[in-house]
Order: sequence, then structure tokens, then C-alpha cells
Amino acid sequence: MNVLGLVFSILLILSYGFYACWDKQTASSRLRNSYTSSQKVNRKILNSFESEVYAGLNEVKSAPKLKEHEEIFEPDEIPVEKSKKPGLNRVCSRINLWPLIQEGRENHPALYELAAKMIRTFYPALNTGEKRFEYHFLDVLIASSKAAMKEDHPFSLEKIALVKPDLQRVYYKMLRGTKHWDLVEGIGYPPLQDYIKAEPAQDKICVCHAHPDMLTVLFNPKIGWKLYAEIHQQPPPALTNQLIEKVCSEMHQISVDAELLKLLELGHPDHKEHKKAFIAEDEKGNVSLRKNIYIDG
Repeated sequence: MNVLGLVFSILLILSYGFYACWDKQTASSRLRNSYTSSQKVNRKILNSFESEVYAGLNEVKSAPKLKEHEEIFEPDEIPVEKSKKPGLNRVCSRINLWPLIQEGRENHPALYELAAKMIRTFYPALNTGEKRFEYHFLDVLIASSKAAMKEDHPFSLEKIALVKPDLQRVYYKMLRGTKHWDLVEGIGYPPLQDYIKAEPAQDKICVCHAHPDMLTVLFNPKIGWKLYAEIHQQPPPALTNQLIEKVCSEMHQISVDAELLKLLELGHPDHKEHKKAFIAEDEKGNVSLRKNIYIDG
């Protein structure tokens, strides 16, 4: 019996030793994969940043020399490029909550309704079950922002603490968003920080640089995607009230709210951004990284 007990004890010790080595190896492999993926997405963001800086350089590029027997495409013969995934909603296309925070919703009813519509459109999955949730949440957000502005530290919408703690977790989820989303299919929701801001100005929403999701809030999904396609034709058409009304008519909407049009900036303005968000993903390592980088110029 003593020998048998000794054998079982040795086997048990060896089993624990093997498990400890295997667990350590697994953890090391997981850490290595995570580090490698992080380096890859950092490199992608750096490449995107350098491309952005290079594209902004005021340099006259000489026309490339054609090789012998190289074909020259006429404008009508240029192969059509496949549609690209829309970029992030630009800062100039975000809803500015500053007037609501400073002057109240009574003085800006159209802006208030638009902000509530955005919450209702983007975040039905985060509705706590309360009736008119979007208005309740927006009122809390405005009140919390007004209180935060009275403090000494720099104000930031992303860092404010809501006056109702039960909504703080909901707000955090809104700011973060989900990794993938599709408003049409009802999958996930976008990060709120890409669609709102609080800056001391009476900014209008730039339609030219708006993401289709922002255009969906302004109009509806069909009009939003149709208008986005119209705006990004080459060469782009003149972005006017008439173009918007034409697209709405084609999508069977009789008229456009005149108060909504007052909130929009039309044309093709050139907004120079000093801070831009870059996002990169590594699907293999399941790593996604977002960085806000300041660009001189």
C-alpha cells in the first residue's frame, strides 16, 4: 500500500507540474499574439497618419511619364473603382450640443429634436424601457454637461459624470459603441463620440463630410445612403437645397423640414482638422485600436 500511495503521489505531482507548464505556455502564447496584434494595428495607424500628412503637403506633383505603348484611358473609359467603406464622421459633421447646454432646449427646439432623434435611432438596444427614453437621457446629459462646465478642470463630453448614476453605464456603452454595427440590419451601434461635440460656436452640420449614419439621422436610411452616393460622385455635384429635395423626392419623401435645413451646412467646404481619429483592426488577433492624433497645418 505504501508503494502504491507513493506512485499515486508522484503521478499527482507530475500532473500538477504538467498542467502548470501547459498553462504558462498558453498564457505566454496568448500574450505574444496580443502583443504582435497590437504592434500591427499601431503600425497601421502610423501608416494612415503618415499618408494623411503626406496628402496635405502643398506640393506640385509632376505628371508620371508614360511607358512605351502604355494605354491612355479617356475619362469615360476609366475603370470604375469599387465603393469604399465610409470613413468616420468628421468633426464638422457632429451635432454641437453647446447651444443646448448654454441656452437650453427652449431656444433651440430643432437642434434638441435632432439630438433626441439621433439617440433614438442609434441606441434602441440601450433603452432602459422608460418611455421617451431619448429625451430623458438627453436632458440628463445636458444638465450634467452644464454642471461639469462650472468646475475648474477642462471640459470634455467623454469624461463627464452624469447626475443620474443609473445612466452612467449606458452613457459609457454609447461612447464606446460596438466593434461592428449596421443601422439598417439592427446590428450593434456606433460610438456616440463620433456624432456629438460641445464647442463654443453655432456650428452647422456639414453634410458633405457626414457619415451615412449621420445622414440617416438627418433624413432616413434610404435618403441618407442615396444622398451619400450623390455627394461622393466624381466630380461631385453642387450640394444645394435643390439636390437634397431632389434626392428626397426620388425616395418618395414629399418635403424637407425647413428648420432642419437651417441646421445644415451645404456646399463642399474645406475643413482643416487639427485632431483626427484613426482606427485600425487586426482580425486575426481580434484587436481593435483607436487613436486621436493631432495634425499640424
